[in-house]
Amino acid sequence: MIIALHAQPQQIPPVAVAPPGETGRRITDDGLLANYFPARQKGPAILALGGSVGGLSAPTNDFSKALQAKGYSVLHLSYFRAPGQNPRLELIPLEYFNTALAWLQRQPEVDAGRLGIIGVSKGAEAALLVAVRHPELKVVIAALPSSVVWPGIVWEGTSGKIGSSWSERGQPIPHMPHVPYDAQKGGTMAENYAVSLRAVKQHPEAVIPVERIAGRLLLVCGELDEISPTCPMSQQIQERLSEYRRPAATLLTYKDAGHRAFGVPLPPDHPALANDTVIARNLNKVLAESWKHTLAFLEEHLGK
Repeated sequence: MIIALHAQPQQIPPVAVAPPGETGRRITDDGLLANYFPARQKGPAILALGGSVGGLSAPTNDFSKALQAKGYSVLHLSYFRAPGQNPRLELIPLEYFNTALAWLQRQPEVDAGRLGIIGVSKGAEAALLVAVRHPELKVVIAALPSSVVWPGIVWEGTSGKIGSSWSERGQPIPHMPHVPYDAQKGGTMAENYAVSLRAVKQHPEAVIPVERIAGRLLLVCGELDEISPTCPMSQQIQERLSEYRRPAATLLTYKDAGHRAFGVPLPPDHPALANDTVIARNLNKVLAESWKHTLAFLEEHLGK
C-alpha cells in the first residue's frame, strides 16, 4: 500500500469496495461508509483502517472478519476513494474518524469501555493521529506506520502542490515537506521518504505526538519495505516515547518482510506468493507470526 506523493501518473490500483459478506453489513449511517462485523455477544470493538489504495480493501476486510470470529466487533471504515468519497487522500477530516468511533460505541454488542484501533500503512498514520485525540482507546495497532504526517496522495498524478493528508476543524494538520517520487529516476519510494526524513528535526510540527497516546501501542514493520521506511519510523516512535518517559511500544520487526507484514495468511494460490523473492517466500510465515502476536496483544490489553 503506497504512501507517496506522486509527481507523475502512476499505475492506478482499482478502487476496492469489499462486500461485508454473510457475517457483516454495509454501514452508511452518519455519512460513514464501512463494513461492520458485529460479535455474537457484548464485548470489545475495533475500528479498522486500510491503506492508501482507499475504499474497503480485501486485506483489511479479511482480518476484520477474522477478528469477528475471535469475538471482536469490527468496523472496517473507508475514508477516501470509494464512490461518493474524496478521490484524493488530501485534507481528510479527523472528525470523520470521531464519527466512526461514536457510531461504534453506540452499538448494543459493543462494550464502550473496551475500544481499539488498527491501521495499516496510511491507515496507521491515521490511527496514531486518532489515538492521540482519543484516550478511551485501550489498544492502538499501527502496522507499517509513520512517525510523521506526510502530504496527501493523488493517484492520477498532479502538477500542483498537494496539501496535508489530514485536517482538523477545517485546518490542515502540519506535514513534512516531501520531494515527489519519480520512478523514472530509479530507487525505491522508501529511499525517497528516508531522504525527506533527514529534515525531521527542522519540522517538529509534523511529528505525530505519540507520547499523548493513552492506550497500549503495537507497531509492525518490515525491514525490506520498498514503499516506506516503516522500521526506521517505528524506531523514531520508540525514541519519542522514551524521550517523554512513556511506556515503550511493542515492536514487531521482520527482516524478510516488505510493505505487507500484517494481516491474515494468504491462500496458497494468492498472486502475492507467486514471485520468487525473499519477501514472497516468507510472506505467509511473516503474516502468521505477526497475526499470532496481534491476537495475543489484543487479548492481553483489550480482552475478548
